[in-house]
Amino acid sequence: MIAPFALAALFGAGLWLVATSLPWMQRRPDLATQLRRLSAQGRMEVEAAQRNQGPAVFASATLERVLRPVIEDTGDLLRRLLSRVGVASPDLERRLATGWPGTTPAQFFGQKLAIGLLFFAFFPATNIAGLHPFGPWPVWVWLLGFVLGFLQPDWLLERRIARRRKAILVELPTVLDLLAMAASAGLSPEQALADVSRQVRGALGDGLRIVAREASLGTATHPEGLRALAAQEGVPEIVSMADAWQSALEQGLPLSQVMLTLADTVRERKRATLIAEGEKSSIRMLFPVVLFIFPVFLVVLLYPAGVQLLGLSE
Repeated sequence: MIAPFALAALFGAGLWLVATSLPWMQRRPDLATQLRRLSAQGRMEVEAAQRNQGPAVFASATLERVLRPVIEDTGDLLRRLLSRVGVASPDLERRLATGWPGTTPAQFFGQKLAIGLLFFAFFPATNIAGLHPFGPWPVWVWLLGFVLGFLQPDWLLERRIARRRKAILVELPTVLDLLAMAASAGLSPEQALADVSRQVRGALGDGLRIVAREASLGTATHPEGLRALAAQEGVPEIVSMADAWQSALEQGLPLSQVMLTLADTVRERKRATLIAEGEKSSIRMLFPVVLFIFPVFLVVLLYPAGVQLLGLSE
């Protein structure tokens, strides 16, 4: 008797979430917010408030308004507890700024806990609904689901960071070539970096624009800004770019030749990495061959011989 009501409740909740996440069901900004956007100062204040608030956690405006404060408060409590125990990562803020811009550690831990509870509640819900083809799910499966759900945001964050680093490594040789062309055209290193940063899009272009702006304001030199960018993105090749830049300035070497040499070096490293990944892939292919293909091949090959030897064909 409970299973039909549980299924109806799950179906109704899913239908409500789908309906509230549609574009025409989203909450529209009020008149005061729209009037503030008409002025430059008001638009800057609204955009600053949105950046401080971070990206939306839920697609539904109702869930965003109701559940997001609870998730953030619970996540902040969990973050402080794990930091006191010594489990929380010390560089989490830097990793979030790189892979998930706008997300605070409190929001991140709140999402981890919420996803873990969802994975945990899935198995008892299926038990109540009678959806257990292999028998009722035991409690240790519930706990395993919570652990997997709790770790899922960490895996997603690492994938986003790795994808961002890969994009930067793909863009870096082109940026070095553009710097060499700009320097060979007679521009100073500072002008070359400023012009190239305006032409390049993506994560590397954003970082180079920040470096050029800080250098123009006198906050940091170009090599210092490049090293800070390398530390933030976790790309050591940018450190080589900063060292080459500083060596060219101190020793009076032409920047164009230094950048071209560094671009060739980065391409060779990328080529070596791709070859190494290809070799690892060929090694990883041995496991499915040995586990699945080779036993079947032995059975197909040896079964007729065994039948003949044992006289089973008569």
